Amino acid sequence: MNSALISLASNSPDKQGQMEKAFAELQAMGIVAEASSIYETAPCGNPRHPNYLNAVVRIDTSAEYQALHDTLKAMERAHGRTPQSKLSGEIPLDLDIVVWNGETLRPQDYGREYFQIGLNEIESAVKNQHPHPIVTH
Repeated sequence: MNSALISLASNSPDKQGQMEKAFAELQAMGIVAEASSIYETAPCGNPRHPNYLNAVVRIDTSAEYQALHDTLKAMERAHGRTPQSKLSGEIPLDLDIVVWNGETLRPQDYGREYFQIGLNEIESAVKNQHPHPIVTH
């Protein structure tokens, strides 16, 4: 079983709808183990671009990396993402595998606030499931 942390983002006019649809599609795949809330962040780089909605999900999947990557990029295209999206500053949906089986594949994304907020929510939720350390002898 493979594990991944995926960053979700949208800054399109229907960003809430885009994020909800993406969550639903990932849920339907049966691979979501944990998910952060959806939260708003300022754009990185160009302040003239609209704010983003972001989220982070942790998934468990039997799929190999390339198959999951291809599935996520197909989802982006289905949501209206084109090669010109980044140039125009409007991103209908962005799905990136930031961490794969414990290895950080996108260190720049990993260190950004838009990823750390969701990651911290997920880690906090996991810690709260076990409020006391488990001690084995």
